[in-house]
This record gives sequence, structure tokens and C-alpha cells, in this order.
Amino acid sequence: MPGGVDIHAHIAGPKVNAGRLLRPEDHMIDTHKRTPQTRAGVGRSVPSTFYTGYAYAKLGYTCAMEPAMPPLEARHTHEELNDIPIIDKGAFTLLGSNWFLLERISNMKIKEMCAFVSWLLYSSGGHTIKLVNPGGEETWAWGKNISSLDDKITHFRTTPRKIIKTLAEVNEKLSLPQTIHLHTNNLGVPGNYEITKETMECLRGIKPKKGRETNVHITHIQFSSYGGSDWRDFCSEASEIAHYINKHKHVSCDIGQIVFTNTTTMTADGAWEWTLRGITENLAWSPRSGSKWMNTQVE
Repeated sequence: MPGGVDIHAHIAGPKVNAGRLLRPEDHMIDTHKRTPQTRAGVGRSVPSTFYTGYAYAKLGYTCAMEPAMPPLEARHTHEELNDIPIIDKGAFTLLGSNWFLLERISNMKIKEMCAFVSWLLYSSGGHTIKLVNPGGEETWAWGKNISSLDDKITHFRTTPRKIIKTLAEVNEKLSLPQTIHLHTNNLGVPGNYEITKETMECLRGIKPKKGRETNVHITHIQFSSYGGSDWRDFCSEASEIAHYINKHKHVSCDIGQIVFTNTTTMTADGAWEWTLRGITENLAWSPRSGSKWMNTQVE
């Protein structure tokens, strides 16, 4: 991939280190000795920092972006990014379930939101606004999740639809060079292509800043393009999503990686990770007591 850019690479920060702690066996299956030109490293699906840079460089990549940086963990995320050699790096600041913003979205205090987002991006060294399961992260803190764009967020007078639209508007009011980056609600769930289309449609009227046509980038969209009513009739509706994107200029996307082997998954979407644990616990490489997983609340 000469000159490649990985727009969504979990390579630094708290969840990456959690993955390293959770799976010491991953360190043992891929070890690399020091050479006159390179430092030693370990890890296959969650490699150490120096080997992360070497591995990307071997593939021809020049840049990789960490897509989910909690503001309170920004300092450590950048320390780790600085440790990765050769390639360019950056990070996206998580804001989709930030309490300060949820309170102001509930009361529609746009000026305060613009000021806070501007300050937080600057303070955290973030490249753009990242939303993960908007509102669903906060709901998951109470052991619940959301299933539609109009579900009420626990303890706040707002909905996922309102969060997505408001932060997209804030992004354009600030004239940020990038659009919001969105990990959709109901990711990985059969039938979620409908909420994905609904999400794209609800943003259609927001005017992008001068110089670009898009107002949203949907990440790993193949995970948001599923049909069916449950896992028995699960299917792909990627053609439906592709048809919509080809007809509308306000959406960009990346497809997302699928790894057909033993790996380590990580996400800021705690509810989805819990669901994924249930799906994978019967696979051949899972421990007999069920798949290992961990979960934490940063902010």
C-alpha cells in the first residue's frame, strides 16, 4: 500500500494498553529481536509501539490515525503516538457522550458548545470530532443501550439524533477542516442498515464549510450495513448503503477491516463489545469460561 493512510487504526491510548494487559498470549506469538536499525517488539494484533511503526512502514503506509481518544486520556495517547516511529500519526477526540456537551445539547446552548468543542480539540490535540454510538455510551454506563435515533438518553433531555445533528452543526460553525467522524448507533446488529440510512438522511440539510461537500464521515461502514431481523436471517445490505452514498454528496465513508482469525477487538462502544463477547465465546480459540473482555468508564 504505497503511501497508504489508515484512517481508523486503534494503535494508542487506554484501550490499546487494556488489550495488551488482557491478552499476554498475543505477545508470545509474534516476537521481534532488536537489529542494528530497529528496536525489539512483540505482539500480533496489539503490537508494541515501535513494532507498530515498523509494521506499517513495511506495508508502505505513511500515516495512521487513532480514532477514539478520550479527552482525559489524551496526554498518554500522544505519549504513545510519539513513541511510534516512521509514520505520521493523529487522534480523534471522543465527544459523542461527553456530559458537558450532553447537558448543553439538552438545553441547546450552541455558543457554549462551540466554545467547549474548540477548547477541547485544542487542549486534547485532537484532529476532529468523533462520535461513537452517540448517547449509547452514556446509556451503557447504566447497563442499557439505545435502539433508535429517537430514544431518550438516560438522565438527559436529548436523543442520538439531536446529538449527531448538533455536533455536526457545531463542526460547521467552527469551520473545522474535517467533518465529524461517526460510529453509528446499533453497529453490528442485524437490520442496522435502516438506522444508518436514517442517520445519513438526518444530516442532509446541514451545509458543509466552504471547500468540502461532506458533513459526515461514517467509519467502518460495513459493520453498519446489515440486514435481517436477527442472527438467523442476518445478511448484508451493503448495496442499499452504497446506493444512498452514491446519490448524496454529504457523506463519505471507509469500509472497515474484517480479520478472519484470532484477534483483539477494541471500541469505545461498550455495549457492542459486550454483544461481541457473547457472539465469540463459542469460537474454537475462546477460553472455556467464555471470551475474555474488559470494560471501563473513563469520563
